[in-house]
Amino acid sequence: MLDALLASLQQMSVFMICAQALIYFKPKGSYEKYLKLLVSAMVLVQLLGPVQALLSGGGQSLEERIAFYTSSFEQGMGEAALEEYRVEQIRRQLLTSQISAQMETWSMETESGTGEEEYAEQEKVDEVRVQIDPVIVEIP
Repeated sequence: MLDALLASLQQMSVFMICAQALIYFKPKGSYEKYLKLLVSAMVLVQLLGPVQALLSGGGQSLEERIAFYTSSFEQGMGEAALEEYRVEQIRRQLLTSQISAQMETWSMETESGTGEEEYAEQEKVDEVRVQIDPVIVEIP
């Protein structure tokens, strides 16, 4: 595959050099626009050759290629869904272990009696009062 791509790139390079030389050594100036049009069309054909070979898929029919690409896509989506499920399971395990550790810490604090006092003090500190003064706007 890579060799074919390199060969087509080499062929296009040689063609472009020859085409530029032909344009440079043209017989009359009036033929320049026609010559450039012809060279542009030939370059386009040179560029479409590898794309067509890539899409032809080695003699397979269009239906077979579509089925191959569809199955490849579905397989990739299935693998992605499986990986997403695994990540979700790991995330849930981590969250569960963190909650368990936090609950253990709270239960130890409540057994010792210091946790409730700290919680009450924390509630007092967390409470914030905001007073908004009225604003009077006069329009002249």
